[in-house]
Amino acid sequence: MLHRQFVFVLILFMQMPVFADSSFPPHQGDSPWSFTIIAEPSDTFVVNDTDSAYLDREQFSQDGSIYIYVSIRRYVGKTDANGYLLNVTDLVANGIVSETANIIIPAFDIDDEPFINDFYDCDGDGKIDEGLQPEVDEVFLNDEKIGILTGDSSRWQLNRFTVDISKIKFPSVPGETAINRFRIDIDTANRDVVLSSGAVGCGTGWSTAIDWIGVKYEASSPVILVHGIRPAILPLTLAEDIFADFRTGLDNRYVVSDASINLNDLVAPDPIPAGCPNIPYNNSIQNNISQLSVLIPSLAALYGTDSIHLVTHSKGGLDTRGFLSSIVNSSPEIPLGFMNGVPVKQDLEALSLVTLNTPHQGSVLAQYGVEGRQLSALNLARADIEVIIASAFEGAYYCDLTPTRARTFIASTTLPGAIESASVATDADQNGDKELTLDSETQGFPAFADRLYQLVGSTQEVFVSVIPGFFLDEISLLEIPTAPFQENDVIVTRNSAGLYPLYSITGQHHLNVHSTENAETIATDAQQESGKVNWRLR
Repeated sequence: MLHRQFVFVLILFMQMPVFADSSFPPHQGDSPWSFTIIAEPSDTFVVNDTDSAYLDREQFSQDGSIYIYVSIRRYVGKTDANGYLLNVTDLVANGIVSETANIIIPAFDIDDEPFINDFYDCDGDGKIDEGLQPEVDEVFLNDEKIGILTGDSSRWQLNRFTVDISKIKFPSVPGETAINRFRIDIDTANRDVVLSSGAVGCGTGWSTAIDWIGVKYEASSPVILVHGIRPAILPLTLAEDIFADFRTGLDNRYVVSDASINLNDLVAPDPIPAGCPNIPYNNSIQNNISQLSVLIPSLAALYGTDSIHLVTHSKGGLDTRGFLSSIVNSSPEIPLGFMNGVPVKQDLEALSLVTLNTPHQGSVLAQYGVEGRQLSALNLARADIEVIIASAFEGAYYCDLTPTRARTFIASTTLPGAIESASVATDADQNGDKELTLDSETQGFPAFADRLYQLVGSTQEVFVSVIPGFFLDEISLLEIPTAPFQENDVIVTRNSAGLYPLYSITGQHHLNVHSTENAETIATDAQQESGKVNWRLR
């Protein structure tokens, strides 16, 4: 008969995948399918298994509709006021989000087959009600019909629906949650049938139960930007300002990015000891790794994702490499949402690293700064101009950026095995005459910029010595030349910057390598299947 007790029939699901222990609660409910047959809950597979009074109970049409809410925290891009993605066609074309989303619903006791209805008295008047139809349970997503449930009497069936991604609501800003409402109207085909008593609608005929609902889609991961040195004389220079043009280029390609990381060096001791003794001040990379270990997981959680891409400028590439090396064997867990009040967490995964003119083999300018530390104020005033200038920019980064120490750091660190990497290594000389004369080459400081360009390109190492004198100390400067001349961006040579596969970007000063055009070039390449790194769907 149509009106029956809620029955559980076990159906073995062949070759169900086995997952390692995870932070999300185990499946609850009577269907034979856990949500893990699809995937582990994550930022792109969101499941409601328990957080609804309508789940795991039999419901008839007279009880009203079934309402189940699925929360999405993953920030994908700009939305309208209702939470629907803007520029969907462009987002799909650029590999930012999948064209469709899959909806998975285990449903029980869907009697959708034709039947002989000459035995059912729906209104209890002792007369058989004719004209009753098979069960039709309509499924709505955010009040738009997406299909009907299918199944069999007293059995569970896994229902799947495919919807356009434009039908899914996403957060309008990072850190928010978008609510997608599912509604199931039960037995709609018999809603208006006239019964033998004259009543309309058979509310006690067909029933169903829902175990869980999952929403699965694909999306590109956000790009986190890590800046390089912010000199002590410019302590208020924010990463948002440094990367302003670069973010414009990423925005033009619909890439979600974040430039809110602002790394802070340790306060210099007074006096600053000569050379590079092992004190916290001289371990700038390690200090920044500690900061990134907090900031990067926090940003991933803000965007509702466990996967990120990284673009770094200058020394930020070394700091970030150190962070990535630190999580090779122990990655931080990122909270992505909740199930039954318990956080759903997944290990952070860095998918790619792009470095912009990072001194992987150090910079001779840092060695000038270290050498200048041994000079008294009087001696410094009498030193070569390069040493004087380097000392004016004194910073905790000097020791870590000397060529010997930078090479040792690279050799002692490793990137996660699956990460993709690429580098930008530029030559500020755009016309090939081995000197800087154009404003675009010198950033408005022609004589000063060209002097640095020549110095970095022609000097391999530098040593300063002081011989005490009766009246004045004798200061000597030994510069070991390079052979041949090294193309550079006035701070870092191309040879030093080119650790990973290179983009064909050159003719850029160290301070404008993060231009809008370069961002577009990198993003366009990353949105291709054959790009050096892959920023497409995940």
